[in-house]
Amino acid sequence: MKPMRKKLHIFLSLLGGWMLVLLSIGTAHAQLEPFKVSGKLCIPDQECLADSTVFTDTLATSTAWSWDFGDGSGIITSTKNSIKHLFQTPGMKLITLTRTVAGVPETVTRTVNVGVPPPAFPNWRRDTMICKEDLGKLVLNPYPSNAPNGAKYMWFPKGDTTQTLRVDSSGCYSVEVTSESGCTYEDKITVKVCLEQSNQEGAKWYFGNNAGLDFSGGSPQPLTDGQIKTPEGTSSISNSKGQLLFYTDGVKIFDKNGVVMPSKDTAALAGSPNSTQSALIVPKPTCRGCEYLYYVFTTSEINGQKKFSYSLVDMRRNGGKGEVVETNNLLNDNTTERIASVRNDRDSTYWIVSHDYDSNVFRVYHATKAGLEGPFQYALGAVQDTVSKGEGYMKFSPADSTGMRRLAVVVPGPPRNLVEIYNFSDSSGRLSGPQTIDLGPAPPKAYGVEFSPDGTKMYVSLQKGDAPGDTTLSRLWQYDISLGDSARIADSKILIDSSATQVYGALQVGSDGRIYLAIKDSQYLGVINEPDEDSQDEVRFVKDGIFLGGSTSQLGLPNFVQNFTNESSGPGFTYSDTCSNQATNFQASPLCDPIKDSYTWNFGDGSAPVTGQNQQVQHTYKMPGTYTVSLRLVNRCKDTTITQRITIIATPDPINLRSPIDTCTNRLVLDAGVQAEEYLWLRNGVPLARTKTITLQPNGGSGRYQVYAANGIEAQCFSQGATQITLRRPPAYSLGPDTSLCVGGGNVVLNAKPTPTNWNKFQWSTGETTQLITVTQPGTYSVQVTINTGTPQACVNEDTIQVRALPKARIAAVLTPPTGCTTTDGQIVIGNISPPSGSYTFEWFGPNNTMLSATGNTLPNVGEGTYRVMLRGNPAVCATDSSFGLRAVRTLRLQPTIVNARCTLPSSGAINLNTLAGTPQTYVWTNAMGAGLGTNAALLANLLPGTYNVKVTDAGGCDTTLRDITVGITPDKFLSLGPDRKKCIGDTALLIPSLPLIPGNQYRWSTGETTDRISVTRGGTYTLTVTNTVTGCTDNDDFTYSLAPRPTYDLTKEVPLCDLDDGAMATLAVRGGASNLSYFWFHSEERTSRVMVSLVGNYRVRISNPEGCELFDTARVVVRCEPRIYIPDVFTPNGDGNNDVLNVFGDHLTDFELKIFNRWGEVIFYTNDINQKWDGSYRGSVYPPMSYPYVVSFKSKFFPDRPRENQRGAVLLVR
Repeated sequence: MKPMRKKLHIFLSLLGGWMLVLLSIGTAHAQLEPFKVSGKLCIPDQECLADSTVFTDTLATSTAWSWDFGDGSGIITSTKNSIKHLFQTPGMKLITLTRTVAGVPETVTRTVNVGVPPPAFPNWRRDTMICKEDLGKLVLNPYPSNAPNGAKYMWFPKGDTTQTLRVDSSGCYSVEVTSESGCTYEDKITVKVCLEQSNQEGAKWYFGNNAGLDFSGGSPQPLTDGQIKTPEGTSSISNSKGQLLFYTDGVKIFDKNGVVMPSKDTAALAGSPNSTQSALIVPKPTCRGCEYLYYVFTTSEINGQKKFSYSLVDMRRNGGKGEVVETNNLLNDNTTERIASVRNDRDSTYWIVSHDYDSNVFRVYHATKAGLEGPFQYALGAVQDTVSKGEGYMKFSPADSTGMRRLAVVVPGPPRNLVEIYNFSDSSGRLSGPQTIDLGPAPPKAYGVEFSPDGTKMYVSLQKGDAPGDTTLSRLWQYDISLGDSARIADSKILIDSSATQVYGALQVGSDGRIYLAIKDSQYLGVINEPDEDSQDEVRFVKDGIFLGGSTSQLGLPNFVQNFTNESSGPGFTYSDTCSNQATNFQASPLCDPIKDSYTWNFGDGSAPVTGQNQQVQHTYKMPGTYTVSLRLVNRCKDTTITQRITIIATPDPINLRSPIDTCTNRLVLDAGVQAEEYLWLRNGVPLARTKTITLQPNGGSGRYQVYAANGIEAQCFSQGATQITLRRPPAYSLGPDTSLCVGGGNVVLNAKPTPTNWNKFQWSTGETTQLITVTQPGTYSVQVTINTGTPQACVNEDTIQVRALPKARIAAVLTPPTGCTTTDGQIVIGNISPPSGSYTFEWFGPNNTMLSATGNTLPNVGEGTYRVMLRGNPAVCATDSSFGLRAVRTLRLQPTIVNARCTLPSSGAINLNTLAGTPQTYVWTNAMGAGLGTNAALLANLLPGTYNVKVTDAGGCDTTLRDITVGITPDKFLSLGPDRKKCIGDTALLIPSLPLIPGNQYRWSTGETTDRISVTRGGTYTLTVTNTVTGCTDNDDFTYSLAPRPTYDLTKEVPLCDLDDGAMATLAVRGGASNLSYFWFHSEERTSRVMVSLVGNYRVRISNPEGCELFDTARVVVRCEPRIYIPDVFTPNGDGNNDVLNVFGDHLTDFELKIFNRWGEVIFYTNDINQKWDGSYRGSVYPPMSYPYVVSFKSKFFPDRPRENQRGAVLLVR
């Protein structure tokens, strides 16, 4: 045996145990291994062929390699120092490596033992859905029988090591079974609880200065237990139920309890607090296991080492709280601060993208069940060769229907800010593009980027400059990336918000569909509530959108795998095709697939409910409108009803166009004939018009016509019709020249059949069907005429004629009024007639429309009144009928002087008429009702408020009337409630106003009462408003009723006094009152708070305070004596008649008992009658002289509630 092996054998013999064997071998050969072997030395699981062994040459100077794995697979050459290999058979294998060192081949060997993994789990289920009530009933067992010998078990999620596991909650459960050879087999089962929310890996956010948000309940709530304090990037991960697993700032990893996660390596993670996307947590896919391994990717600060690394967390360890099992595996040592990831939902693998520094190279890694594959490199876009260019965010968009996504990369300036938008396939990992969007000059500096949930909008945040004198603003922009080319996207920019004082940071979409904006040092995050919308108002951005519970945001927000923040959906239903009289399709989503549901649909239109197990149903609504549709979903776990309001759009009525149409006309009107919101006409397939009707003419009018009548925003509900039209030109037709008539008696005959065509059918616009019609009104008249030409269809033509109104003659008149109101010396002369030619005649009519004798252009000798003249005779104009009024000149001019009435004296108004011109003779005064007031004078006095009229006549009979002379009311104070007063609490005050007793007063107290007086007991301010319905006067006054407190005190109502005691006195005292109270005892007129009395009886006292409030009370003195008892110390029962018995004397007591004892404690005398005496004997025996103890007990007569009182003593018997 070689020395090394001998020492090892002795060492093993001493220590024993296979675990120590492995540890010792590793120690002994650490420096002797010719190459490194990692991974599992096991024949492959056929489903997980990628579970291979990795062989790595440890000699750094090697330049070429060839491998022989000793299993008949041949010699394999490689240009790398590392190679993977799958062994297909178990057993010992001699591995031979031939490597070239300095041009010289060198061969090294190593023997490995390839083991066999444990058998697959029989009857194992991968997924199950259970009811909540079933939790605790399901037991998982990978080997119900024939478990392999020596197998070890490791369960996820809590690291249990038993063979069986009872399921106590929903989630993924996996078990890894390790055989004695160290090979493993693993499988999982996903247990879902009906209607329990899932897909919430992005529910918990930790960021900034101890800030956090919890989205697991739908609407985010602040978290205040975070341990992170970092200016920029973070990442966190939850399980599918939204329960926190761990989070990181790229330097430390904190478990769900906020405790730094234990690690096999003491080194900190390679991230940086000042790295934009310092960390990103990505699950490591397993072949059949749950996601219990997590990559933690980190980027260091671009001003520092520029490293891109990953660590690995195993959540099965540390009691399910996780342990870091690998630390800082370097992927790239020249990277920017960007990391982004997305899950391929087709195979549950993950893509991770980073970007090199000083290069335009993207590195795409693929996290599969075989491990981390790649990188696949793509040289695209601009070179990121400055610190600033390497600091912006990188984000994936949601996938479209083909699985394509956008990848946005913020490239900050200077000189200009850019966003590069790439296309990414989540099935192949291929990256292409970019489109470059110019955001404008820097500063401000572009930083964050995020996509709207529907993938059509991109939001970018920019940070205001911080240099001295920089006046740039922080900004939040929206871009419409659905527009296609870069220029149109750049032009779609909408400013959502800006700030001169705050610094805007990262953007991150939440699982609630909103986008959140980090604002440095703010206790709030900004919120874009409707990010799919496309205007500043509609996106509803709120800068103080959500409170962080007192913690503060910095620049960063958590970095997630893009899919982890998608909105989750629950049971419900969708619908399509919402047109009346057409089938509307409904699609239900199951409650908890695959548990079978029963669906009951109620369509809200009065039709019978439909029940069945089909998820798809159809229903036809007869009428448009809004309906409430309910869907009841029932299975063995749940019974849930979901409602939605749907709007059914009216389908236009069927269009019935006559077809074919062969007609001979100059104008053919086609009418869709139905009501709709939109119309579309096509001729021979070419759009023609969007109106309900169209007018066709013979030139080009023939052809095939189609019409669509549609309702709805997208014109989705429509009817259609079609016709074939042949349109021929008819013979010419004309109604002749326009004509005229006189309105008001004139007429004209219109003839519809001018020569030479023999039209034989007529349709006038008036409705008449004759050849001739008579019209009496001016206007436009049309006629449609028809003639049978022998063609298949009669010819139709039409024409219009304008009938105009002839003008009237224009005249001017010179009016001479009469000199007085009763004289007849007035005159009217007509002149300046236009047109002047022609022979005119004049007819005159008087004020009563009676014809006058005058026939010329002059009407003489007339008085006041209205006169009419009729002018005829010129055929070019119509008769003129004009009226003229003659009125004598009035010389009276009057001006009223008004004195308004006063509220305190309503009949104090007056009107005095002042004559400015003329000489008044009579006055007739009336009130507003027209009643005469009997005063024929210029002064009208003693008036109430109101309106008055006066008619004044002068000597010439002319009168002047002044109407609606208003006498107003002058407000003055007429109401008083008197001065404020104080009352004692409990007193009643009667409030009586002081005011004139005028009819029509109405009262309104602030208490709501409407009487002329009120009684009040509560303190406060009371307001009275008095309105007089006759005068319109209103006044109000306030009265404050202050309540003074009554005295507070304490008086013993019953005081004991023993009247048998000489000089006994009882004290009556008022206690507990203020020091300023006054007292008066009525029995003695004493004025103190305390008095002494010697007699039983009632004693009355008055207690008053400085406010004058007083109370009366009575104290009663009653007989109350203490019990009294006396037993002599000695008695002499010697028969001499003096003191021969023991007398007990007592008063004011009851329940008396006396016991006398001998010296042995025996009762020798007992009585409960105080009058019974002891004669010194017991049962006929005379007791000797000596001292005898006694016990006397009793109760108080006046204080019966007291306990029994006992007294002890001794009496000396002397003979």
